[in-house]
Amino acid sequence: MKIAARVFPGTLVSQNKGALIWGDHGLIAYAANTTVAVVDSTTMQHVTALHSHRSPITKICWAPSSIPVGDVDDLFLASADTSGFIIIFNVTAGKAKQKLSESNKVVNALELFHTKNSELYLLSLHQPALLILWNPKSGEQIWKKSFSESLSSFSRDPFSEDCIVLNGGGFVQFVKDFSCSQAPSDGTRFFLSSNSSAEPPLSSPSSSSEKNRVTSMFFDFPRRSRLMLSDRSSSKAQISVEDDNQLQLSNLLSVKYHCTRRNTLVLVYTQDILILDLDIKQTISVVSLERSTCPFVEFPVYPCRYRDAMYCLHDNGTVVFRIRKLINGTAEAGGSEGSVAGKSPEFGYESHCSSDGMRITKSQKVYGLAVCPATEMKAAVVTSEGKLLVWELSPVSRHIDAGVNAVPQYIASISELLNPSTSGQSMLPEEEKLSFFLTGVSNSLSQGPFVIRMCPPLTTKNFHIYQPYLAVGSVKGTIQIFDIQTGHMVRDESVLSCQVRGIEWASLHSLVAHGCENLNGNTGKSEIAFVNIKTGNVTNFRPSKPDEGVVQMIRISHMKHYMVIVFKNKPMELWEMKTLTLLREMPSNFPTVTSLEWSPSSFKKKLTTDDNEGYSSSHSMVKEHFVFTDNTCLLHHYTVEGSLIKDGSTIGAQGVSGTVTAMGWKNELLCLGDVNSNITFWNLRYKKTSNWAMGKGMVRKIRFAPGKENSKILMLFNEEVQVYDRVTYMTISSLSFPKAIGRVSDADWAASDKIALSIADGYVAITDVSMQHFMTYLHALPELSESYLPCVYPASQQLLINYQLYPQPWSVDSPEQSQLVNFPDNIKKSLQLSASNNTQHCLLASHLCGNRFAIDFWTIASHYMKVLKNRQSGNAGKNADDSKGNLFVPSTAEEELTKDSDSTSAHEAFASLESSLEIFSTNKTFKENELSRVTLQELKNYGGEARLDCARRYILLGEYDRAVHLLLQSESDSSSSYTDSLRACLLATVRTSGASQSTLKLVATSLIAHGKLAEGVELLCLIDKSLDACRYLQSYGHWDEAVWLSKVTLPDVDSAEVISRWINDYLTSPSVNQKKQAVLAALSTGDLMKVVELLYGMQCFSLAANFIEACFQEGLLAVTKKNSPTIEAVYLQYGRLLNDADMDNGAIYCWGKAGEQGKQCLVEMQLSSSSN
Repeated sequence: MKIAARVFPGTLVSQNKGALIWGDHGLIAYAANTTVAVVDSTTMQHVTALHSHRSPITKICWAPSSIPVGDVDDLFLASADTSGFIIIFNVTAGKAKQKLSESNKVVNALELFHTKNSELYLLSLHQPALLILWNPKSGEQIWKKSFSESLSSFSRDPFSEDCIVLNGGGFVQFVKDFSCSQAPSDGTRFFLSSNSSAEPPLSSPSSSSEKNRVTSMFFDFPRRSRLMLSDRSSSKAQISVEDDNQLQLSNLLSVKYHCTRRNTLVLVYTQDILILDLDIKQTISVVSLERSTCPFVEFPVYPCRYRDAMYCLHDNGTVVFRIRKLINGTAEAGGSEGSVAGKSPEFGYESHCSSDGMRITKSQKVYGLAVCPATEMKAAVVTSEGKLLVWELSPVSRHIDAGVNAVPQYIASISELLNPSTSGQSMLPEEEKLSFFLTGVSNSLSQGPFVIRMCPPLTTKNFHIYQPYLAVGSVKGTIQIFDIQTGHMVRDESVLSCQVRGIEWASLHSLVAHGCENLNGNTGKSEIAFVNIKTGNVTNFRPSKPDEGVVQMIRISHMKHYMVIVFKNKPMELWEMKTLTLLREMPSNFPTVTSLEWSPSSFKKKLTTDDNEGYSSSHSMVKEHFVFTDNTCLLHHYTVEGSLIKDGSTIGAQGVSGTVTAMGWKNELLCLGDVNSNITFWNLRYKKTSNWAMGKGMVRKIRFAPGKENSKILMLFNEEVQVYDRVTYMTISSLSFPKAIGRVSDADWAASDKIALSIADGYVAITDVSMQHFMTYLHALPELSESYLPCVYPASQQLLINYQLYPQPWSVDSPEQSQLVNFPDNIKKSLQLSASNNTQHCLLASHLCGNRFAIDFWTIASHYMKVLKNRQSGNAGKNADDSKGNLFVPSTAEEELTKDSDSTSAHEAFASLESSLEIFSTNKTFKENELSRVTLQELKNYGGEARLDCARRYILLGEYDRAVHLLLQSESDSSSSYTDSLRACLLATVRTSGASQSTLKLVATSLIAHGKLAEGVELLCLIDKSLDACRYLQSYGHWDEAVWLSKVTLPDVDSAEVISRWINDYLTSPSVNQKKQAVLAALSTGDLMKVVELLYGMQCFSLAANFIEACFQEGLLAVTKKNSPTIEAVYLQYGRLLNDADMDNGAIYCWGKAGEQGKQCLVEMQLSSSSN
């Protein structure tokens, strides 16, 4: 029986608060004191526990998925502790790869991230304000940056690699030049202040006292909101508070970038959530809790990415799901929020459902929230007791319609559950209701220190029923039974009302536990219980008597017939195990027992007796021996036979210099250990002794390894654990504590080659004889065979699962699913139903694999394929190849849809993308969303630069009347009043014909030449020269601004030209190398072959082949002389991947479409098969 090295984690400590993360691959990790527990979210079993820290862990993070679709990679995790050490774990290999530290400075925040060119970096924030970028694979420090004020956390902008925000508690600091090649600048510091008057201060404070004071005020949304003011002074600003109802800046729990709205921050306080627009530096929405509602906890909010919603965790353990909703107005169907004149675009986040709360006690508190990033449908909550709960968000109708025995519908992600916030519809249909369902609970060890005892060893007589059970007793009086082969917890029983002090197994499925409140006293309340593992029945067979001696130890005989109970200040007792009856209580003058051990040999005697009616019966009587030492170092030998106990010889314990504290007995060898760290080996057959002075403190336990010929001995000292060889009298291995590990409170053999250690840090470890390996290779763990997460399987099996999850056009009717046996029935049913639509099938498979890039890719592809389908229905007979590859022409598709706006099917076919992907949305949708954003900013801003910025964007959006209105609001005493008035006059009088066009173009080019790019672009847009404006922006390196301008001003053909240049000259350039972004951008232009070429260059052969198949299925792509070499090359490489994975049918299908090279591969395949 193979036992893997592993760690069973225990309870959490206060420093572990917030250290909970859900990886893309589906594994959940949380900190439990000094270990990182990793849990399989599908089976809720502990996969592994990572152990290398010596101090409590404060931060953990997974490395996000960035590998090409159809490939596999190891899983990496970073963790930081209170000593300032950061450890990079290779979870797949079960090894700590790097240990990083910066002068032992405590780590406040930690993140592993991939740049858009797929390089892995580690960003850490150390106390008080030191930001460091590391190479996690080499351990090299790339750069470090020190700030002037203390910082507690940071958040990276999901829309821009250059931006990062740091939380200073009373302020936030923005850095807009973040780079992986050099340290950033100091950035700009901002404070929050109330707008108690209609107009905020437009200039920096003049006096030093005004500079150092920023007033905080309670929100009453939407009548009052907050401004963000730049801290232009180098001194620290002071926060003044006027009443108890004010929201204090010191209560700022966390700062995060919004994941669906660009340039937006989410600030979380104990009772409020603030949504801030960074363009106008203004709060645009507030979520306030009622006074009676439990406050938020630390790290309480998760903003969703695939829909504009958020998960919130409250102090009572309740998870609340909130969805964005308009407050003072509604959007018309087909439009977007704020696009209708007279309608207010103000919004809030409405609570739609909440999970059940939990009983919060001193020992059980909420310590963290994590959400599945691949689906955003599940939330995990961890408590201080180590309990992990997983709540699944689901529509109530899903469970009602399914019935009792039916398979419920599988919902792959939140994007299938909610409408996009940009769709103009309610995100949640009115007739639908959501609810949280508890789908998984994972328990850990109870509160330590622990007492551990392994069940009787495996023998030839019990191998057919043997289970390797480890019993763990806790401070709370519970006994937990673990199957150390699978890692599963078999039983968790409350056995005693006091701390468990000792455990002895009575059989393979029963044990005896004893405990007491105070072991140091001579008298006190002791408890002894007999536990049946199969039934869970607990029998307290010996009630405690007043002022009775404390139970010091219990020893059960080798044949499990007898039990000796040793008391601290009372003679020992002999019990019969079968009936749990007292056989004999020793006399008061009986020696004080310091250690006791039963003989491993025994004798059976068959007896015949006559009963009162004259009938005879036979039974066996077992004769067993035990020896014990007393406080005078004498060794006593006793024989037990039935109810008789006979005193044997008494001799002095040779070689010991103090009280014997531990004893072990195997075959003819008796081993004694004393308080002075001396070990005596006594060979009973040859009557020889040997003594060894170990010098490691008192000997606390001696255990012989199981197995007849196994000569190893486990010795537990006060300062060390040793494995000793009794044949060679050599130390095989040793483990010192607390130097190498936390204090070892107990130890036992888990198998003939494995050791179980109870660590005072709150965990139990199973290690090998070397006691150096506490983790094992992830794929070697047998319990993972029940999981359906691809990442827990070996690389070859992962590839097979990936290939079988995605479409198999070579066997549509009966796809191969040999590796999908562990997947739930509803997932298999969804895969079967989506087989006719390759795009939806691939999107579902991407969510199951947890690949973010694949999810984004197939989401955008699915959106535009629906658009193109509608376009082709109105242009039947047109050759698709006439469009030169740019088949997605969004404006044309939108015009066809608007002709039949009453058609429900047409509207559903053109469902918009979520705002997190809005840069890839159609030009019309993008412009409506931008107009909605600017309208909200206009409503919220109070003048100054924000007003002028709104006016400028109104000009670029073609909303000249709104721009004029804002420009005329300039104060007469303002320095820009005259310029603003002239700009308003120009907007009101300019025409797109006549001599003004040439004059304006001349002025615009002159402004651009003299460095005033924004002003020149503005003038070019006034005369419908937006394409020239975009070209100027690109020439000056403003690529993002050029794309934005093209999508709000240009027709689709010109916009596609700008985006194509963005792809070819910027995104795919060697210095930038953002090919993933380029692929998504090419999708939005409809250049199908460009998409295929980019994927081929990225070696994403599986993704490229599935995309080609999806295009073929929808009739969007035809093989031509121009594109056939690329298509054949993709099929050739994909066929080779399938052939390597032993999917021969798939390889034959792909090579059949790979031209001449494919035919050659088929011939080689046939020759290889015939030779075998």
